[in-house]
Amino acid sequence: MNSPNEMRQHNRRLRAALKPQQLEQAAHALAVRILALDAYQQAQRVAAYFAVNGEISLDPVIDPALAAGKQVYLPNLDRKTLRFSPYFREQKMRINRFHLPEPDVGDEEMLAPAQLDLVLAPLVVFDAHRNRIGMGGGYYDRSFAFRKDSSIDRPVLIGVAHELQKVEQIIPQDWDVRLDMIITDQALYN
Repeated sequence: MNSPNEMRQHNRRLRAALKPQQLEQAAHALAVRILALDAYQQAQRVAAYFAVNGEISLDPVIDPALAAGKQVYLPNLDRKTLRFSPYFREQKMRINRFHLPEPDVGDEEMLAPAQLDLVLAPLVVFDAHRNRIGMGGGYYDRSFAFRKDSSIDRPVLIGVAHELQKVEQIIPQDWDVRLDMIITDQALYN
């Protein structure tokens, strides 16, 4: 069994090797699946992200969400956890310490993770049992640790990825937060 770091490095290389046309096709195939979900259609506050380093893009989800009057939020790093900032086209952005873009807004405009309806979370590695391995910082797991309480079912947590990021099995750690579903450009796992 490969270690989480080995799986992470391998899958990041696979993702980085995708050509622009493949990335665009995957993003559109993913969007079709997400936009058809009841969880998406019922959500008012949707958290997304901007794709970097071969991640599957959510641009084909963000634009229709904004057009439908949904509120779109992007993650902002807040020490060891995430908060979510409102996003709209032409939003002023800043680059965080990991060189990722995030909305340049004040603290009073940010939401806590529990205030969201739906979270579309990036991942690096996943299995069919809805386990994920992220970039290794633990931000999503710490931010959504409250979801480990089985009586809490909001926000709906959906991991998004390229199908090629799937592995046979991930051994979850105690701190891992299992996703409600994972959607790829080719399948849905729930």
